[in-house]
Amino acid sequence: MENLFLSINDNATQIYILTYLDGDIIEAQVDTCYETDNGLDDDDPDYEEYHACAMKIVKIIVDKTQKLKEGNLIEINYHNYPQQIKNSEGNVL
Repeated sequence: MENLFLSINDNATQIYILTYLDGDIIEAQVDTCYETDNGLDDDDPDYEEYHACAMKIVKIIVDKTQKLKEGNLIEINYHNYPQQIKNSEGNVL
């Protein structure tokens, strides 16, 4: 996640190519980044807070899962981080 955040700081309007283990590949742009949690009560021993980014799907390159729709927002966090993220120059983050 750190490399993604650093890249966003350099160019917030950049388009990223996200590749997932299930075969889905999309182009996406950052909408916003924020702190969130896993929905458990603060006093639960499994409670955790973490950073996430909402990204807008700009283009679907491969849709193996048939669950994607252009224009929709997806959340990226360390629980569902893509297998690979490339910036607009083709550099792997």
